[in-house]
Amino acid sequence: MRTIAIITGDIVDSTKLSLAERDIMIKTLQDIPEILHPITRISMEIFRGDSFQIQIHDIAASAKSAIAIRAWLRCQAITGKTPLDARLAIGIGEADYQSNSLSTSDGEAYRLSGRLLDSMQKARLGIATPWPKVNEELTLATAFVDDIVTSWTPNQSKIMLLLLQTSKSHIELAQTLDISRQMVDKSLKASKEDLIESYLERFKKLIDEHCDK
Repeated sequence: MRTIAIITGDIVDSTKLSLAERDIMIKTLQDIPEILHPITRISMEIFRGDSFQIQIHDIAASAKSAIAIRAWLRCQAITGKTPLDARLAIGIGEADYQSNSLSTSDGEAYRLSGRLLDSMQKARLGIATPWPKVNEELTLATAFVDDIVTSWTPNQSKIMLLLLQTSKSHIELAQTLDISRQMVDKSLKASKEDLIESYLERFKKLIDEHCDK
């Protein structure tokens, strides 16, 4: 059996959205595969309108993918509302059974992801793996990253999303977005770009080490 990464998620406060805002939400969710394409390939299913499940084909890219999803949601324009956001639970583990549908597939990764989402209260990002020492290290670090992402404004989310997708320099980001280099620098500093990158590098190293065993 191979190790996979599953993200189970749901939109925060979706019941407070109007019908027009729910249309924006659904279109935003439907665009996630295209948004993540520069990072990794995924398989995705949306159910109940505001919930979804994603298999990340590159396990080491699952944390970056989750942060990119939240950045994508948070940069959407919902007039007079707080930005769209989601609770995302990443489960990493073996796949016991995989069918053509994620909803009928099963295995350690699916169970870890589902149970984690059920246990999350105010948190909006969590990771569960089969490796206790990895979980111990990632739990606190992920909580800090979750807090950082939750504080991003729509403009900060837009710039961070492009950075996660392309790894462009600050000058290249400014040119792509047609804004000043100073604005990019200020936004990325406020977004804690350096801490996010350090977290993703450490996550990738931990996953690579354990998946190679």
